[in-house]
Amino acid sequence: MCAILGIAAPMIGCGEGSGREPDDSSGGPGRTDPNDRSVLVVGAGAAGLTAAHLLTRAGVDVKVLEAAATFGGRIRQLDGFVDFPIPLGAEWLHADPGTLDRIVDDRAVDVDIDTVGYRKNDTIGYYDGELVVDEVGLSTDLKFVGATWSDLFERFVVPGVVDRLQFDTRVVSIDAAGDRVVVTDQRGMTEQADAVIVTVPVAVLRRREIRFVPDLSAVKWAAIDGVDMWGGLKAFFEFDRAFFPTFLEFPDSETDAGQRLYYDASYGQDSGAHVLGLFAVGAPAEPYLALDGDMRRDYILAELDEIFEGVATRHYLQHVVQNWSDEPFVHQAYVADRADWRHVRTLGEPAGASVLFAGDAYTDGEDWSAVHVAAHSARVAVEQLLVSL
Repeated sequence: MCAILGIAAPMIGCGEGSGREPDDSSGGPGRTDPNDRSVLVVGAGAAGLTAAHLLTRAGVDVKVLEAAATFGGRIRQLDGFVDFPIPLGAEWLHADPGTLDRIVDDRAVDVDIDTVGYRKNDTIGYYDGELVVDEVGLSTDLKFVGATWSDLFERFVVPGVVDRLQFDTRVVSIDAAGDRVVVTDQRGMTEQADAVIVTVPVAVLRRREIRFVPDLSAVKWAAIDGVDMWGGLKAFFEFDRAFFPTFLEFPDSETDAGQRLYYDASYGQDSGAHVLGLFAVGAPAEPYLALDGDMRRDYILAELDEIFEGVATRHYLQHVVQNWSDEPFVHQAYVADRADWRHVRTLGEPAGASVLFAGDAYTDGEDWSAVHVAAHSARVAVEQLLVSL
């Protein structure tokens, strides 16, 4: 498992699995003749954009159908809150920086996005009725500097596929019973292709928001319904001074039931802003999810005041919250770090030759719930299609 300091993972976290980085050393999918075949991609998150990017580079006709009004999914960022972008979803890089080049998969492009690692003498606090502060120690996780995961895709992936993205298109049916796959949206409009790659969050399938013809197997549905998923949220609070350590953890910061972590969201940024981030998924997120608006703000400030002797409220400036459990077309944070790897492996298996799955939860069961894993799963799906098309 690749979690920050062995405590909490980021919003699109890091699967329990082996913690290894998927092998993307092949230099990209083979550039075989697509014979004028076409592919539909459902969802324009990290996996959907990666799949469209690789298929386009391979010469395949591809269209991406996205339910929301924009691309990105759970790699969404917020600009203008302070003087650096705020990652409302995925935040950390759990692999070496070369992973960014492998996702872009273009040796002619300089992926000039900077990252910074944590220093062992950074501070970590532990609160269980009393605050104890120590040094962080060794950490391999990286933060983006002046950028987020969203910037990587917006700058280096989206430009090549922007004319293939169709927004406000919620897929409700995928019919692969005939010679071609027929995809129907909420307006009753249809698209046809030789294959489809489904990249929507697992919660969308669990809620039966997409009908499959022929139906998915009982084994597949058992994995969809049975895999352990976490709801959750992220919150960012700006203060006029820094009174907090680099990380702040609790007895429930990493358990089988979920995770919770406060952290210095300004870390490594060229900024004078002091922003404290809150990441919570699973059971530890429930007290925050049960509240809304000013009540949630006051609850978090009261929690920080208890730890830091009233300092938080006195120095509070503004805040923003992203509730992923309540986000349309998402409904979840991610598949739990300690989910059954067999469920994850089943999620990643295709449903016949023309319906494939890709995303942070649709893997081989070795690792899951991270952006670079989602991108790798898209690569695997594209390689399979280029052989069969």
